[in-house]
Amino acid sequence: MNEPRQDIDAEEAVIGAVLVEPRVLDDLTLQGRDFYRPSHEELWDLMLAERRAGRPVDAISIMQRLATAPIMGLDPTFLHTAMAKGIPASAEHHAHIIAGLASLRRMASAALYLREMSETMPWDKAEQAVDDGRAKLDEVANETAGTKVRTFREALESTIHIWEEGEGRAFPTGWADLDRRFNGGWHPGQLTVMGARPAVGKSMVASCAALAASEYGVGFFSLEMKEHEVVGRMTAAAMKMNMNRINSMKLNEDDWQKVAGFVGQSWDWPVYIEEKSRITMAQVRAIVRSWKRRGPVPLVILDYLQLVQPADYRENRERQVSRIAEDCKHLAKEFDTHVLALAQVNRGSTQRQDQRPTMADLRESGGIEAHADNIILLHRDEEEMEGQIELIIEKNRHGETGKIRLAWRPQVGSVSTLVHPRQYINPIHEYIN
Repeated sequence: MNEPRQDIDAEEAVIGAVLVEPRVLDDLTLQGRDFYRPSHEELWDLMLAERRAGRPVDAISIMQRLATAPIMGLDPTFLHTAMAKGIPASAEHHAHIIAGLASLRRMASAALYLREMSETMPWDKAEQAVDDGRAKLDEVANETAGTKVRTFREALESTIHIWEEGEGRAFPTGWADLDRRFNGGWHPGQLTVMGARPAVGKSMVASCAALAASEYGVGFFSLEMKEHEVVGRMTAAAMKMNMNRINSMKLNEDDWQKVAGFVGQSWDWPVYIEEKSRITMAQVRAIVRSWKRRGPVPLVILDYLQLVQPADYRENRERQVSRIAEDCKHLAKEFDTHVLALAQVNRGSTQRQDQRPTMADLRESGGIEAHADNIILLHRDEEEMEGQIELIIEKNRHGETGKIRLAWRPQVGSVSTLVHPRQYINPIHEYIN
């Protein structure tokens, strides 16, 4: 009997690539059962378990784990051999080889099972044999497609694990009132759309959200502002610097001292900024993937949604924007991040007595409303709320809607928790210091 199809070199190359560059593991969907050699399967499952537990999976760490819990059949020199073959850039290619051969082995196993049933099953059990055979083929197809049939018990166990993590699954927004409405903050896998009319302040709010997220990781797609403008706003808000002097590039001696202090404070922040003005959602996905190779990115900010290039220019505008919003939601789920997508609101609300915007005022709003977990609309009225900005939570899939007011201090680029009409809390001071 011929030996099942396999590629040991590919298996060693993938394992070695992860040992060389552990972040490669985040980009691969391989499971231990996809490996042909049992020792490779056990080692891969070990590395996945270590990664899920937040422990390192580099060569030294795995070697230490194997010293206390050796894997049968794994040669002591295996890690060195695998690392010599491991090329991180080729890991995905080798992973496809492993997964493809695993599917073919499962198909061969199913074929043997079907043949055995056809030769041994009594004639009056033919219908049962056909049904069992169909179930076996479905099982192979599901594993090949990455589909897993889960019982409610399995789903409940996973949910209990999430509940046990508690607040660890939410990341603070920078505004305590919004955290309370959002059950702790930004939740991975969700899409929040923040809309406002031009010049109301959505980019400044987004900059403050990025500032508050500098503690845990944030990626900022600035399709409208240049990189230095985003950095300028974040610097002003963090160090209480005058925005006019930053914008005119006329910093005084006190400003430069603050900048020097800010350099040291922000030196190792996990904050990434992409300033491309023309970008597709496919490019957004590729960039987020590259960010995540360097570490977690719990928040991704897109400024703003209607500036993203559509995948199909032949579709009408509402359909294009709906697809972009849908892709933002998929991005959040695939990368286990929270996407904060800014959006333009039309000027229709200015013709009403109450000029506060509503969901219907979002430009090309149909698809946005459908795909967003949360929708926040911004409103400012200097006569009614001097020095304040209002966050109108129009949609909150998992909590309360309503209005929140924050301190609005554009002179220092700050949007912060309102304590008193003349007081504020800087988001970076509230959550980082």
